[in-house]
This record gives sequence, structure tokens and C-alpha cells, in this order.
Amino acid sequence: MTLSFETRMRAALTGGALGDAMGAPVEGRGPESILASFSDWNFTAFIPPQGWDGVSHYWKGNGRITDDTLMIEAFLNAYIKSGTHLDAYGYAEHILPEVTRSIVWVPEYQKDMAIWERLWGPEKYPLLRLQYANAEPRSAGAGNMVNCGVAMWIMPAGAMNAGDPDAAYQEAVLISQAHNESFAVEAAAVLAAAHAEAFGGGNIADVIAAALRLAKDGTRRACEAAVNAADPADDLPTFIRKVRNAVAPFDQRTEHTSDDKPFTATEKSIATDIGRPSRTMSIEEVPVALAALKYGDGDFLKTLRAGVCYGRDCDSIAGMACGLYGALFGNDTFPETLTRELKEANRRDFNQLADTFSATVRNVFTRDQQRHDARNKAMGA
Repeated sequence: MTLSFETRMRAALTGGALGDAMGAPVEGRGPESILASFSDWNFTAFIPPQGWDGVSHYWKGNGRITDDTLMIEAFLNAYIKSGTHLDAYGYAEHILPEVTRSIVWVPEYQKDMAIWERLWGPEKYPLLRLQYANAEPRSAGAGNMVNCGVAMWIMPAGAMNAGDPDAAYQEAVLISQAHNESFAVEAAAVLAAAHAEAFGGGNIADVIAAALRLAKDGTRRACEAAVNAADPADDLPTFIRKVRNAVAPFDQRTEHTSDDKPFTATEKSIATDIGRPSRTMSIEEVPVALAALKYGDGDFLKTLRAGVCYGRDCDSIAGMACGLYGALFGNDTFPETLTRELKEANRRDFNQLADTFSATVRNVFTRDQQRHDARNKAMGA
């Protein structure tokens, strides 16, 4: 069955939010710890809060989305209000105000507030660079901690360029330069390309092939290693062990972390390269998300479980993998209990936002087509 763009968009947004919300309460834990607690969890209900996480007394869990989905929503609204493709200057003009000025319901705080107040330090960096330091947008991301903070919300760039992974890759690069640099930009571009392929009607193999074709440097090698390590026939602990071993050589944090003990600020500041630019390193999340998508082999719950139980930054990993899954397969394979609880827990109509964005994409596509027609005329076609 052929899915419409609108159907894929609804499912990509919902799927990403489901992964984000399911992984949130166990983010930062290792796979052994998660599997020990949730080996019998059927994943058709959200994982409950696991204790105070230092962010809000309301805690993560019970279907509450995190900054990953909040930023995707901000990006979607930036596209809707601008009505056009975006770049680094578009980030400064349209995305940053959505993050710093627009007031939205933040479930973890159970109140209306600006997304910026919820973000981690590196994700606040663009405000410093663009608003206070008056940096040129195309270099504003330089100096930030290189992490997954752009890749986690880049899905809309793939949707805006549905069916054209190369264009999605390039647009994501231009946008991401205002936020970060080096392999953070590369990871975002690769994931945007993967989404563009998924929105274009490709299958899992096509999505992975598009990502690998466009990926550069350490990101390409990390994605290749992770995907090659993923075998749908393996049990879940074996999948996790093999994929982590495959991606660890490309992860700057490997020598400074254990599964349940992140690096400290002191460790990061003394003679390490954690968070610094590199052509040989990669963020962990995108390679593992592609591996989880392959491992799930078209089964939503298997894909979700793989992303969540991998641990570490598992809300982002599951969000990326399940967002791609949604764009590929639509909403019909999501458990109805999860989609209902997601809407209730977050006081959101994800479908309405997806539909408004879809209309914007169709308008932009019409203008893209007019430019393409002008090129045809210029070339005598």
C-alpha cells in the first residue's frame, strides 16, 4: 500500500515522540540495568518514572516527551512560519525565536514555558552566539560541545526534501552550522538524508543505503560498523553488545564512561577530546538508530525495544529510529494504547501539527518545481 506524504509525516512525528517518551525515564542507564528492570515489559505501555532525574519534580516517564520532541516541534513551526527552505540565517531568524520566545506546554515541568528553559547547556549555545555574540550564522555553531543536539531534531529537514536525500543532506548542513560543528553537523545531515529517503517511499535497506552513501569521515565508518553488526536474528542482549562494540571506537566518550556512569565535568576538562571537532569520531546516536531500524526489520515494538534497551542516550536513539520507522510504515503499526497515552500525557495533537507542516511542504515543493522548470527551460529541455 502506498502511503501519502501526510500519512508518513503524521507517523514520523508520532513515532519519534513515542521513542523519545519511552526512552526518557531510563536515559543514561546501561543495557544490563534496563533489561534487569524491564525484561518482561511489553512496551505497549510507557515506562513509568524511575526516580527524580534532577530536572523536574514531575520526572520523565509515563509518556512525557523531552527536549528532543520539543525541538522537533519548534523546527516544524519555524518551517510553517517561514514558508520556505531554511539555512543558517533561517535558523537565526526562525528557529531560534521558536526556542527562546514561543511558550509551549512542557510536560516534565507541567507548565507553559519557553523550550529554552528546558534545554541542556550545549543546546542553549546558539542563543549566546547568535543573539549576544552577534556571530555570523554560518559559523555560529563553532565552539559548541559536539554532540547529538542537532541530529535529535533534524527530521523536518528530511521531510521538507522528501524523496531527495542529497537535498536533505545539504539543507541540514546549512541549518546545523548555526548550532554546532564537525561530526554533529555530519550526523544531522546523514539522518536528514535517511528521513528524506523514508518519506520518498523507500524501504529499510534504501534508507540505510542513502545514509551510508552520503555520510563522511568517522560518521560513515561508525554507521557502517553499527549497521553491519546488527542482525535481526540475534537476541536483544546480543544485538546491544555487538552494536556497542562496533560503535565504541568512534565515540569520544568510550574511555571516560561506563554504561551507568557518565563522564564528569572535571574528567572532560582534563586532557580529553570529548566534545571537540574530529574527522575520525562520530556521535553514537545516529549509527545506533540505523542499526536499531535494521534490527527491528519492520516490527515497531522490536525497533522501539532495541533503541530503548540499548541505554545511554536511549531517548534520542529510540526517537530517531522510531521516527524513521514511522515515515516508512505509517501509524497503523503503533499500539493504540501508546498513541492515546502520548496525546494525553503531552496535551498535544501531533497529527494537527503534522498536517499543517505537510501543507507547508506542498507549497514549498510547488516553488521548487517552478525553479526546476526554469532550469529545464534554460537547458533547452
